[in-house]
Amino acid sequence: MKNRKKLAVACAATLGFILGIGGTNAYLTSYDQVVNVVGVGKNTTNIVEEFPTPSPLPGDEDSELPKTVWVANGNVQGEEASVDCYVRVSLGYSNSDIGRAVTLKQIDRTNWVEADDGFYYYKKVLREGEKTTPLFSGISEDSSKLEKTYLDQIDAFEVQVYEESVQAAGFEDYRSAWEFYRT
Repeated sequence: MKNRKKLAVACAATLGFILGIGGTNAYLTSYDQVVNVVGVGKNTTNIVEEFPTPSPLPGDEDSELPKTVWVANGNVQGEEASVDCYVRVSLGYSNSDIGRAVTLKQIDRTNWVEADDGFYYYKKVLREGEKTTPLFSGISEDSSKLEKTYLDQIDAFEVQVYEESVQAAGFEDYRSAWEFYRT
């Protein structure tokens, strides 16, 4: 009787093992193929400037030069962007000594915020195909702030404009978007 019980248990275990292997094997070898299509968003922003060519040279006197700067969401050659974004702009000068004499004219302080990190932040979402309002519409030179030794270098002086953008989706405002990427 003991042998029959052992035989029955062994047969049951073997049968369970055989059925288990078949089910497990079927589970592990069965598959479906699905093509996962993922679209890549384009975050394409560009600086747009209006500046006279050739650029006028400031002289010994105080002078004002027209220069308008804004950012476009989408390629300026006509390629459309596919994502809304937040933008920021920083300005630099090819000569910091001459740059101290430069003042930006007609800065848009309604739509742009100047931050302590040296960037001007556009407060609104820049939608696909739109442009920001101009950050400023001119520059002036205060000759009283300019050392005379730099007058011969002023013809090579440049106001350098740099911009960055981040996708707006998932953020409630420009601050939270840029703060997310700061960490």
